[in-house]
Amino acid sequence: MEKKIKEEVKQQIAEMLANGLPAGCGEIIIREGKAVEVKEPVKVAIRGTIDAAARWLETRFDCLKEKTCHILVNREELYIKLQCNENNHYGTVIAGYLELSPEYKKFGINEGKYITHFEMAELIKMNRSHFENKTEAMKLVTELQNFKAKVDKEIEDCDNKRGDRRLLVNQAVQHNLPAAFSLVIPLFKGGEKQTIEVEVYVNPADFTCTLVSASANDLVEELRNSEIDAVLNRIKERCPDIVIIEQ
Repeated sequence: MEKKIKEEVKQQIAEMLANGLPAGCGEIIIREGKAVEVKEPVKVAIRGTIDAAARWLETRFDCLKEKTCHILVNREELYIKLQCNENNHYGTVIAGYLELSPEYKKFGINEGKYITHFEMAELIKMNRSHFENKTEAMKLVTELQNFKAKVDKEIEDCDNKRGDRRLLVNQAVQHNLPAAFSLVIPLFKGGEKQTIEVEVYVNPADFTCTLVSASANDLVEELRNSEIDAVLNRIKERCPDIVIIEQ
């Protein structure tokens, strides 16, 4: 059957050539073999920073129907999701997440993970560009590399042999590390840089270190809602007919 069809096509082409090519036709290309495989539509699903949905709508608003789209907001999970063509299996989904910045994570601030003072010195040395004062950073590196601690420990252990016992450990540690220093880093990925005060906490048992920042913790809580609200305002301004649902 296939051979017969090919012969018919060739015959039709031969007749056309004999009668002359149509106006504007300079060549005829004959292709043999399988046709291009039919593919399913591609579903667009993109994950980005918290303003991903707003940026998508600001550039694509003229090629979508607002009333077939919706926005889902989850402030606990820190995301904003845009669903386009909500009744279509292949509808576009743009999800924006509010994530702590790589710079913030790099320092391990408020994570409670303790490392040796040599590891802390190396961490600060390789990331001194994030310090408000680089000279202060290198001074801290030197102090960590030459970390010295004087420990005064008093132990009181009383037992009156009548079932009453008192065990008291009083330890005081003196070291050469500064009380606090300042970092200039974005708290959230894609966000503006903030100046935060950071302290070095020392574990009294083995003198390992970790970084703690009460001001960073406060800023993260404050910026969480303000960042999400700013994005929602951009969406409302550009596409007022898209429903926004808080989860």
